[in-house]
Amino acid sequence: MSQKTNQFTIHEDWTVVILGFLIIGISLFIYLPAVPVFKWSNSADLQNDVFNIENIKELFLQFIYLLAIGVIGIFLVGKSVKNFLLGFPIVYLLTVIALILAGNSFIKGLNLEAVIFSLIIGLSIGNFFKLPEWFRTALSTEIFVKIGLVLLGTSVIFSDILKAGSLGLIQALVVVLSVWYFAFWLCKKFKVDEELTMMISSAVSICG
Repeated sequence: MSQKTNQFTIHEDWTVVILGFLIIGISLFIYLPAVPVFKWSNSADLQNDVFNIENIKELFLQFIYLLAIGVIGIFLVGKSVKNFLLGFPIVYLLTVIALILAGNSFIKGLNLEAVIFSLIIGLSIGNFFKLPEWFRTALSTEIFVKIGLVLLGTSVIFSDILKAGSLGLIQALVVVLSVWYFAFWLCKKFKVDEELTMMISSAVSICG
C-alpha cells in the first residue's frame, strides 16, 4: 500500500527542523503543556494522583498537542495522515502505560526508566503479534527521535550552557564535537548505514 498522500513533500530532516522550531515557538509564546503526574507508591496514590480528573485532562491535552504536531510532520514528509491518526493513539496509550509503570517508587528505586518498559512492551507486541504493515509504516519513529534531539539540544543551550558562561560554552562545544566525530568514526568502523550513523552520532554527542 502506498504511503504517499500528497505531491508536496519536504525532506525528513527539514521537517524535523521546522517542527522543532514550531514546538519551541509555541512553548515560548503560546502554550506550554503541563507535565502529567506519573509518580505513585500504592493504589491510593495511583487513584488520587495519576488517575484523577485533572491529571487525565493534562494527558488528553498533551495527546491532542502531540497528535497535531505529528499530523503536520506526517503531511510534510508525504506519508499517510489517516494511518498515523489510527496508529498514534495506540502508541500514546502504550507510552502512558510505560510511564505509569516507571513512576512507581519501587521501580524508581531499581533505577528502571520508562524507556525500558517501552522497549519491553514494543518487543513483546512485535514478537507475539503480527502487526499490519500500515501500522508499522505509520509510526515514523525516526521523525520523533530527531525532534526529541532538537528539543534536548535546546534545553541544554538554555539551561546548562548559559549558566556556565562563555568558558562553559566553549567546553561544551569541544566536548560535543569530539564525541560526535568519535561516534561517527566508530559507526563507520562497524559499517552502520549513513542515516543511522548521523542520528547515533548526534544523539550520543548531545546526551553525553
